[in-house]
Amino acid sequence: GEEIAIVVNQTPFYGESGGQQGDAGTISGEAFRIAVRDVQKKGDGVFVHLGTVEEGTVKVGTPVLLAVDHTRRTRLRANHSATHLLHEALRHVLGTHVAPKGSLVAQDRLRFDFSHPKPISDAELAEVETMANEIILQNAPVTTRLMAVDDAIAEGAMALFGEKYGERVRVLRMGDFSTELCGGTHVTRTGDIGLFRIVAESGVAAGIRRIE
Repeated sequence: GEEIAIVVNQTPFYGESGGQQGDAGTISGEAFRIAVRDVQKKGDGVFVHLGTVEEGTVKVGTPVLLAVDHTRRTRLRANHSATHLLHEALRHVLGTHVAPKGSLVAQDRLRFDFSHPKPISDAELAEVETMANEIILQNAPVTTRLMAVDDAIAEGAMALFGEKYGERVRVLRMGDFSTELCGGTHVTRTGDIGLFRIVAESGVAAGIRRIE
């Protein structure tokens, strides 16, 4: 039951970033097993796996097998992809002034904060929800490409104001509906998201609204 933080040379685990929670799963080696509950990204290429020793004694420097909790990862993928559809639908319904101001991607829910000067009407929320579900029902392909940042923006990828990007960026495209720069995990097709449902809308600061 010892709490432990472990760094491995290479990992398939996603470290918490961009609002998406880190992966969970297991790390096992010769005569030991760790239940990983969270992964944090610390600096360039350093991923700290946080968890509990379930069996044996951990030995530093030994080979390990890393297994991601697939059920949790699948739910995280669905909710992260849904935030992209929500963002684009909001821009269609409310206007292109809508810009992300923060998000949470968990396995059971998503939260998206964005710039908008007033409360959103029930009719507008219904339109946003319907639009997102229409794209889901199309079961459109979700693709990623690594590109030069200038080429990506020239092709219409949405870059966030004030965000620092490297020379090459990951471009996420969801059918013909949404194209954004993103390093998170996503579904293979929009239909994998399932049903999208808005359960709450509120204000969190001046000019900032929140949808859950």
